[in-house]
Amino acid sequence: MDNDSYLLLLLSDGNLPTGSFVSSSGLESYLKHGFPLILPDLVSSQSTSQQAVTQIPQGIQATLVFIEQSLAAYARLSLPFVSDTHSLIVNETTATNEKLLVALQSFDQRYEAMTLNHITRRASKAQGVALLTLFSKGFSLPSWSASFVGEGTSEREESIHTAHRKKLEALVDAFKSSIRRGETPGHLPTCWGVLTAALLLSKERSQQLFLFLYARSLFYDLATWRDHCCAT
Repeated sequence: MDNDSYLLLLLSDGNLPTGSFVSSSGLESYLKHGFPLILPDLVSSQSTSQQAVTQIPQGIQATLVFIEQSLAAYARLSLPFVSDTHSLIVNETTATNEKLLVALQSFDQRYEAMTLNHITRRASKAQGVALLTLFSKGFSLPSWSASFVGEGTSEREESIHTAHRKKLEALVDAFKSSIRRGETPGHLPTCWGVLTAALLLSKERSQQLFLFLYARSLFYDLATWRDHCCAT
């Protein structure tokens, strides 16, 4: 299994403590204000002489349109920050961490200015710092790794790789510290770009997984709401 596939499986695990279900992204409000709710017995199928055609009821169509538009709006707002942050760390290999940190804070503050809803801001910041904490506690290299040489890798190559990882870890720690000090908000798109770049996940996979996790949280909230309504 290659590195990207492994990281996709790991980061998409719903049990990973990333705070991905901290906000309903407007779906709960959409349902509470009386818009059609999905119920188990709403789906019906009608057969024709040529093929079976599944007709989607109006309530389900409206909800799916909401999810589609919410995903499109979130992608338009957040994905450029994920991409630019990831590209910055991957491409600026000769830049010092101090220079990278200034650029990351600039991206982060721009996202803060473009996110007007205070609930969205709060959820984004909670998820962002959770990602950086996860990296520090779960993905950073142990101290003994410097003496380990992988199969088929020379000591020099392993040393260069380890030094690069240590530099990325120091950048993550510095960015997390600046968030703790209140110097930058620490929004999810910026922190996601930092996390996936530090884990050497490709930018394309990072973008895909970022949007997948957002869509998954919407469907999770929808299922939770449906179960709550059916129970009551």
